[in-house]
Amino acid sequence: MSFRFSIVLMMFFALGLSQDLKVMSFNIRLNVDSDKENAWPKRTQDVADLLTYYHPDFFGVQEALPEQMKDIKTGLKNYDYVGVGRDDGKEKGEFSAIFYDTQKLQIVKSGTFWLSETPEKPSKGWDAALNRICTYAVFKDKKSKKEFLAMNIHFDHVGNVARVKSSELILKKAKEINPKNLPLVLTGDFNLTEDSEPVKILSENLDDTFYKSEKKHYGPVATFTGFNVNEVPKDRIDYIFTKGFKIKSHRHINDRRENLLYPSDHFPVLADLQF
Repeated sequence: MSFRFSIVLMMFFALGLSQDLKVMSFNIRLNVDSDKENAWPKRTQDVADLLTYYHPDFFGVQEALPEQMKDIKTGLKNYDYVGVGRDDGKEKGEFSAIFYDTQKLQIVKSGTFWLSETPEKPSKGWDAALNRICTYAVFKDKKSKKEFLAMNIHFDHVGNVARVKSSELILKKAKEINPKNLPLVLTGDFNLTEDSEPVKILSENLDDTFYKSEKKHYGPVATFTGFNVNEVPKDRIDYIFTKGFKIKSHRHINDRRENLLYPSDHFPVLADLQF
């Protein structure tokens, strides 16, 4: 093998690596004192350690209160985020933010819209119990220069109409935000199992990474635990949907803390994608 050919091969291999994308969805559970041994101050470092170990290129969080957002950003190296509080479009209420590795990705554009009849302003939609939002960002891979759209949500836990309408709104907004039809990743806690109408609306238009992965799914099937370490979880309500990506692997991370408790009441969902 010639020296020149070896260099070309190495460059091609490096470029191929940069086209891989590691994505996570993680409901971190909001900070409430009633969680006792599972309260956020007792889990903060464990969550940071988990994120550092798996090191996703970007990850969507759900239920993150402003102080939790600060804790995550402080606990991670070379990460920043896009997103706002759902109550006022600034710092009030839960975030459905997107954290990203600043050494890997750069933002082309970003924003937030509300899952409601008035998506451009803080609002509660249809029969929802609470304000719900979708945070999005168009990212560019710094090495390959490839772009993609990331969207992150947390659906309402009560409103059936709101959840159906939210799925329809997300698909509509994805087209508006993404006129170039870039590859898409949608992460989130949907508060619904896959047999529900809102999830079916999405799975009929996007790829559910759980099923479309080249490698068989690894880990528990369900994602919601309620912090219960003594029972096998039953419901898969956290998803990563994609369009325009090859899905290489999919995993639900059921790692435990040093005290054998879970880092959150949801398992993180991890998918390896390729442009």
